[in-house]
Amino acid sequence: MPIKFRPFPGLTVITLFMLAILIWLGTWQYQRLQWKTALLEEVEQSVTAPPLRSFTEIVTVIEDGKPVDYRRVQIDAELLAFDRPFRVYTGENRDVSWRIYTPVRNDGVTAFAAMDVISDTLTVPVIQPGTDNLAGYIRLARADNNPRVKSTPAENRWFGFNPLPDEHNWAESVKGGVDMRFYIDVVIGAKEAQNLPAKRPQIRNNHFDYMLTWYGLAVTLLVIYTILHIKEGRLSWRSSDREPKL
Repeated sequence: MPIKFRPFPGLTVITLFMLAILIWLGTWQYQRLQWKTALLEEVEQSVTAPPLRSFTEIVTVIEDGKPVDYRRVQIDAELLAFDRPFRVYTGENRDVSWRIYTPVRNDGVTAFAAMDVISDTLTVPVIQPGTDNLAGYIRLARADNNPRVKSTPAENRWFGFNPLPDEHNWAESVKGGVDMRFYIDVVIGAKEAQNLPAKRPQIRNNHFDYMLTWYGLAVTLLVIYTILHIKEGRLSWRSSDREPKL
């Protein structure tokens, strides 16, 4: 079946350009879908795993590359003397509040623990050295500082746990150093980590719908392009087989 096709030059160039963009957007959303799906699977593995019981176990899991963010943890911790517990902004209860971070030691490893929530007007409470049973969730330290807001070192207020500015290197200010790869999000008053609910972050995964949208638009563009050429007589096809004569 021979096909007769005389494309519009300008329309063809524009169509190819738009088609390339739509396919690129659809492929990008497909890649995002793969990444987000794997991330959600890692989170699910972490939040449903049994609680860890020591900092050594946490370090081992991190170094093995296994999911650990939001995993429950319960430790007998030694609260260390720290002259400047720092405040990190939190939006709990829609109020301007701050979490107090202080170093704790367990099984020979020192890490920070996010403890009490205070308002901006209160003085940072003094953390008394001692021991305590802490239950909560493991959080990986991420570089999530908001560039639109600035921390105020003079007031010891920060908008992210990691990274903190070099001039305020809290890891080195504690004897023996602190493992800054993670911290413990302590649930005040909780004693049994296994009784804590699974803490799943709110991560939307709409990339499949977005992918279908962009690919669908690409198909629609091709259909419109084809129809325009058929209506103008620039695209036609006919069978080469002739009907036999009687």
